[in-house]
Amino acid sequence: MPTPAFPRDTSSFYLLRHGQSEANVQGLIASSPAAAYEGFGLTDVGRSQVRTSLLAALDAGIVPRDCHVVSSPLLRARESAAVAADVLGTTVRIDPRLAERGFGQFELGSDEHYERVWQKDRADPAHESWGVESTTSILERVTTLLRELHESDDTGTFLLCTHGDVASVMLCATQGLSLSQHREVGAMGNGEVRRLATHDLTGLSGFPRE
Repeated sequence: MPTPAFPRDTSSFYLLRHGQSEANVQGLIASSPAAAYEGFGLTDVGRSQVRTSLLAALDAGIVPRDCHVVSSPLLRARESAAVAADVLGTTVRIDPRLAERGFGQFELGSDEHYERVWQKDRADPAHESWGVESTTSILERVTTLLRELHESDDTGTFLLCTHGDVASVMLCATQGLSLSQHREVGAMGNGEVRRLATHDLTGLSGFPRE
């Protein structure tokens, strides 16, 4: 069955990139469930980043208080989603389609390898070099998720707690741009909140992008 087209109207979705994690501090890539389902959770700084950004987004009217919170199953995302749910007064739903991009042979290696992968992405968004998950594969899984969530509550709003490349792929697709540009278009900082809308790429975060 072909993958459904990316939704034209994504204005009911908001993105939250997880806060600073132990892997960020250690300079490691931790993308697999084996490594990151119960490991590499948030630092105290990461928890503060999420709470600060979300409260600012609420105060600015960027994020509504009645958002459903949906999270990647990896620990750093689940812990970020729990902070968000506490602020919003709701619960968290877990969905594996929001999980981190698989980084293949670079798993538990230096995060300096990210740039090698992104350089390949710029030349070929469908590449799977080093066993890395392609950006087109990421797009396929998040597209089905967005459509299912909208069908489950067509008047609801959703805060999606996810990871850097998954978020940047969604933001790039929302603009109708080639996924080769996902890092230039959609790179988010730890704990940053953005609306997934074609007219708005701005986000709220008091913290630098990595």
